[in-house]
Amino acid sequence: MRKIPKKWRELPIKEKLLIPEKVFNIDKKEIERIRKIENPKKRLIASGKAQFDLFGEVHSYLTSWLAGYASDITIRHYFISTENFRQLFIKSPKKTKGIIYSWSDIKRGIKIPMSMSSELAEETGIHIGDGHLFIRKDKKGYLNYGYSITGDLANELSYHKDYVAKLMKKLYNINASFLERRNKNSMESKYFSKAIVEFKNKILRLPKGSKKDISIPLQILTNNQYAKKCVVGIIDTDFNVTCSLAISGKMHTLIAAEQVHDILEKNNIKHIYRKYEDYSRFYIPKRFAKIVVEKWRMHNKKHISKFEVFNKFRKFIPFTTTNERVGLLEGSINLDELEIISKKRALEKKPISTYKDV
Repeated sequence: MRKIPKKWRELPIKEKLLIPEKVFNIDKKEIERIRKIENPKKRLIASGKAQFDLFGEVHSYLTSWLAGYASDITIRHYFISTENFRQLFIKSPKKTKGIIYSWSDIKRGIKIPMSMSSELAEETGIHIGDGHLFIRKDKKGYLNYGYSITGDLANELSYHKDYVAKLMKKLYNINASFLERRNKNSMESKYFSKAIVEFKNKILRLPKGSKKDISIPLQILTNNQYAKKCVVGIIDTDFNVTCSLAISGKMHTLIAAEQVHDILEKNNIKHIYRKYEDYSRFYIPKRFAKIVVEKWRMHNKKHISKFEVFNKFRKFIPFTTTNERVGLLEGSINLDELEIISKKRALEKKPISTYKDV
């Protein structure tokens, strides 16, 4: 459905009443039928229904003009609020206490998880690792509520598109938009929803803006299976797999780092943990890294493809991208070719982030 600019609201009434036919191509006979309904309340409902049937959406001003009124004041007079009127056609989802849904959330069918689960725990770990909640004003002064997840464009695009986006769709019924910055080898998965931001902030207690004091939610910490999946999300996004197939990482979120250390200890995952003034370092040797990758079920191909290549070819091939390793596993590139690529890049002495997937 076409957007309705604010300037249309200032037009003379005669011009407003022509908008349904001239701009939105609503049949003239249907407009006449609706405007002949004598009862104002029934006339507005007929206008809303016609609009919803055509566009799957109900705009208060278009509803008013289609019904022959100058503004949506008439809707508020008969239905208390425009939201009450819209809900005659688009029902609000079952709401979590304290969470406010925007009209956009309602139209898109955004849902909020009613309880903790392994999938929500993993998504929360992804948030702690590379996620960010924000509320920003746009140029017109409206508030935009969003959640973004950053990533390495050359190595994590498939993880974001093939796993994270599908996980978000399953949990929240929301679609991702992807922003790629090729000159910086970075990407963002973006999700715009007031309800999701409120859920993450008010229920899971994940902060807006800075993540310096972020922590793993209590709902996760009290269940060991959820705690492990949360750690999987954190490691998938914030850690690396070394040439010795160890997991190594640095966390600037000190409270969450201490919690990750406790979860690893509780589950007998031997590791080295070092605390510094403003960050913590982790090192999980190969034997125990393999448990986290395979038994705890990590999902980022950037990491697991290194183990899969080693398991199949008994080799670690440095200076390769995720897509190249997946190509080797699937047979689109052979081992000799990939080793030549690896050796050439080693001689160039460039960081792996400068190489694009092929």
